[in-house]
Amino acid sequence: MKKLNYSARTTEVDDVSDRLIAVYDAQPALAADPFLAATFGEIRTQSHGITEAIKRDRALSELDSADALRDDRVRDLRDIIRGYRALPLPAQSKAAVALWTIFAKYGMKMTRENYASESSLIESLLLDLSTAEAQLHIDALAGMPEAIAALRTAQTDFTAKRIAYETHLAHGAEGLNASEIRKTLLELINGRLLTYIDTMVMVDKAKYASFAAVVEKVIDDMNAVIARRTGKTPEAS
Repeated sequence: MKKLNYSARTTEVDDVSDRLIAVYDAQPALAADPFLAATFGEIRTQSHGITEAIKRDRALSELDSADALRDDRVRDLRDIIRGYRALPLPAQSKAAVALWTIFAKYGMKMTRENYASESSLIESLLLDLSTAEAQLHIDALAGMPEAIAALRTAQTDFTAKRIAYETHLAHGAEGLNASEIRKTLLELINGRLLTYIDTMVMVDKAKYASFAAVVEKVIDDMNAVIARRTGKTPEAS
């Protein structure tokens, strides 16, 4: 039986482990096999772990993207105020100078703070910009209300993404990363499960052949997916 291609991504290994567990659970006659029971016990544990790790990694990636977006919105706000401040239009320039005084208390340096500090500073900036006096200046500058609203939206989205990430950590997803679990699962599948199945088919074909055939189909299907992705022909067993 061919092994699962070691080029399999974490999500692909996760998918294979889930399908193998389903195949095993559909074979009650094999429940009495102590080696399979122990092996699938470990595969279940690692499969759950890699699923949670993938979710955590995705949540972290989304958090980083949300942080970058709010940095962009802060930069947009700065550029708009700075642009109006340079215009030879007294009314707009005066309004921009007043808003720059507010923005300058925070500046772009707040985007280099840690997540918590930056959130606090952005919320403080937005609060300063919400006063009646500031609103008069904001309304005098086309595009300013939209820029502030965009920053508000970006900050709210960042907060939601941070809560999602911290929820994953609170549920115990802070253990091994997905890449480490992927290696463990590949060893369990290729080094233990498939080797054992090959042996048992020779020992008791009537009992294990059906199970082996479905397992082989799961592995072959994923190897075909990997081959299409990498442009490499699956290696012979």
